[in-house]
Amino acid sequence: MEAGTPATTNSQAESLNVLCGICNEFYRPNDIIFSTASCGHVFHKDCLIRWLSRSPSCPQCRAICHRQRVHRIYLNFAECTGIEDVERPQIQWVPIDLEDPTAFTTIEGAVQCGTDHDGHDTYVARVYLHEDLLPANYVPQLKVVYAPWNCSAHRLNTDVDLLVLTDCELKWVAASDGYVPPGALKAGYSESGEALCTGRSVYEGLTLLGKVHPSHRVLYMPYRSQEVSSSNYEVLVVTPKEQAER
Repeated sequence: MEAGTPATTNSQAESLNVLCGICNEFYRPNDIIFSTASCGHVFHKDCLIRWLSRSPSCPQCRAICHRQRVHRIYLNFAECTGIEDVERPQIQWVPIDLEDPTAFTTIEGAVQCGTDHDGHDTYVARVYLHEDLLPANYVPQLKVVYAPWNCSAHRLNTDVDLLVLTDCELKWVAASDGYVPPGALKAGYSESGEALCTGRSVYEGLTLLGKVHPSHRVLYMPYRSQEVSSSNYEVLVVTPKEQAER
């Protein structure tokens, strides 16, 4: 914005109906906004830098993107009229910084299922670990996330993406031996690019969330310090209600 230009109100800024694809918040006149060089998608600077510290890819289209290949852009804000409010996506992955003491611990629409090894409620989430984006278990009471990877259970307390649903139907579909049913929610990917889905199974009397790894023909789950597996499991299937009613 040029020096001396009057700042618009929050309601005027929100009427632009332009959202950051990472935090799902409207851009405001004083925000610092960055663009990726390869694909041109735009995000809040802090959101994008934090994302790229975990994954060298565009948060929106997954094109290769490195920290050195982003730059600031400037938007001209002006009052708009006659534009309706934008509806939030029905299926969202909401980022939470677990190191931020003011961060939300739970969010309306989050999907609770099962417990960790100490009996704390777990929620469907995903987390970056090395070059993988892993289906994971978020534990609000502890502000940690558990993920199975490379024969171990990893306890992380940095950033996590929490699954949040609006007007959706969900069900857990029985499957086995790496099979993924139609409509399964793809929650992540392996280093090789293989899609990973959220699943659950019972282990030692506990319902544990984990990742369905099709080429390995099992569901992997974090349990204490171990990565345990089961060839029989249930897969999370999510359908927006307007599609389910057709």
